[in-house]
Amino acid sequence: MTLNESLRSFYQDPFAFFDNLNISLGNNNLNLFQKYKRLQKTSLGIAMFCLGAWVVCGFDSNPLQLVYAAVAALGRIIPVFYNFTGVSPSMSIIDVYNFYYGKEMHWSAFVIYFGMFWFLSKHFSKEFGIVKSKNVAYAASITFFNIAIFEYFWIYSFAYWQNQWWVGTWAMPQLRILFQNLGFLTVGIFGVLYLWIDSYILKDKEILGRHYTLNLKSAMTISLLIATVALALLWWYYPWPVQQITVQLKTGGVWISSQHFPQTLYTVKLDPGQRVNAGEWFWIENNYVHGLNTLLKFVWGFAWTSLFIIKKVESK
Repeated sequence: MTLNESLRSFYQDPFAFFDNLNISLGNNNLNLFQKYKRLQKTSLGIAMFCLGAWVVCGFDSNPLQLVYAAVAALGRIIPVFYNFTGVSPSMSIIDVYNFYYGKEMHWSAFVIYFGMFWFLSKHFSKEFGIVKSKNVAYAASITFFNIAIFEYFWIYSFAYWQNQWWVGTWAMPQLRILFQNLGFLTVGIFGVLYLWIDSYILKDKEILGRHYTLNLKSAMTISLLIATVALALLWWYYPWPVQQITVQLKTGGVWISSQHFPQTLYTVKLDPGQRVNAGEWFWIENNYVHGLNTLLKFVWGFAWTSLFIIKKVESK
């Protein structure tokens, strides 16, 4: 097939183009779109593994603990590996593991997002026969969309309520996180837009009907959306006591954490005028605050998933 023929084939039906793409290494088929069922099983397996790790490692635990503990162990053999941990070689492997407890993305996030992809992928294939690349694209884009809107909610809520506006400033290294979420948001918007267009039954430019519609009128979806808003408001206007911290800034001033939108990990920029757009970690263990964070993340994910459990449109 010539380049022009390939481009024409892609333009006419991009999903069929990717489904039929021949990607092989020896006798191994590397086209994962053709193995979408394996992706479903893998995503469920990862979700279950992360759930087990979450139970074993602790409520506020995260994968970074294991990664940096492994790097520190390698540092015992090859000292240069300590440069990747940001901690002193004098710290034991257990100390390194404990140092990262409560920091970075938690196990719960991986449970939610991989579980969400698995559920949506199974739903699309079982109920509507949406398979291969279209199945993966729809399930992944909806999942990425969910990640993006939750992360932006957290970023700008933290910026406003905790007076740490640097987290929403488009400068390095925070720029990388903002662009990452912007990428997730873009993929999500395009995926959902294509899913919406794909729901129409067309004859040339004439709309004959709909294959399916969003699950917006479901009592479950509406209840979960209301619960999501209520939990977000509860986090913003947290009514229970929290330990507030005071941080001495390099400018001579002080920063005091707010009662609103409390955290277990505060990332504080010590020098507001510094060009490097990053903060220092200040961790406080509070399982109630972290529980609210986790509960909102779960309910938010369930609401988004429920919305995209697409329903068949009854023919009139």
